[in-house]
Amino acid sequence: MSTNKAFWRRWLGGSKSHPEAASANAAADPLEEGLADLKWSEEEKRKVKQEESFGEEIGNATTHGVMAIFMLCILPYAAVNSYLKARSGNAILDSVTTSVFCIGTFLMFLMSTIDHTMKHGTKQKEVFNRLDHIMIFFAIAGTYTPVCLSIIGGKWGIGLCIAQWAVVIAGTLKKAIAFSKSAVSYVFSALLYLLMGWMIVLAFPILYEQASPVAFWLILAGGLCYTSSVVLFFMRFKFSHMIFHLLVVFGAICHVIALCFLA
Repeated sequence: MSTNKAFWRRWLGGSKSHPEAASANAAADPLEEGLADLKWSEEEKRKVKQEESFGEEIGNATTHGVMAIFMLCILPYAAVNSYLKARSGNAILDSVTTSVFCIGTFLMFLMSTIDHTMKHGTKQKEVFNRLDHIMIFFAIAGTYTPVCLSIIGGKWGIGLCIAQWAVVIAGTLKKAIAFSKSAVSYVFSALLYLLMGWMIVLAFPILYEQASPVAFWLILAGGLCYTSSVVLFFMRFKFSHMIFHLLVVFGAICHVIALCFLA
C-alpha cells in the first residue's frame, strides 16, 4: 500500500529527484489498494479504476477460461447426444444446431479469456477486446439456433433464426469498423444484446408448447442471468466484472443443460 502511494505521489508531482527509485517502482500496480487516501480528483480515480487490477483480471480470465474448456469438452457429447435423441428425420439438424450453440458459446468464453490476459493499453488488448464483444453476438445467435430450428421450427423458428444472424453480421461490422469504448457505445451495444436475447418473446407460446417444461424454464432462467449481468457490467467496484462473468457462466450453464440434455 505504501508503495502504491509513493508511486502515485511521484507520478502526480512530476518528481525527478529519484529516477532510480521511480524506475524500480514503475512496475508497481497502483490499482490494488490505497486509492481512497490519495489526494486527487474523483474523476482521475474513476479513470484509473476502469482498468481492473492484476488480481481482478486473474479472476476475470479464470471464470471464463474454465467455461471455455468446458464448452469445448462438452461439444462432442452434445452433438452425438442430440443426434441420437432427435425425432425422426431431424437427427442431422439437431446435431448441427447443438454444435453451433456449443461453438458460439465456446468462442465467447475463449475471446473473453484472452482479452483479460492482455496488458492494458496494447494493440493486442484492443484487438481481443473487439473480438470479445463480437463473439457475444455469435454466442446469442448460436444459442437461438437450436431453439429456433430444433424446438420452435416452422416459419417462426426460421424467421427468428434469420433475424438473429442478420444482427450478428451487422453487429460484427459495426464492432470491426467503428469500435468505440465510449459510454454511449457501451449502452448501445448492451441494448442490442438485450434486444437479441429477448427476441424470443415473440415466439414464447410456441416455445412453451414445444419444449419440455424444465427446458423451457432453464432457457428463461439463462436469459434472466444474462440480463441481470448487464447491471454488473456497468458497475465499478472490486471484482464487479468477475461477478458479471459468473452471471454469464450461470446463464450459459442453464442453456447447456436445457439444449444439450433436455431439449
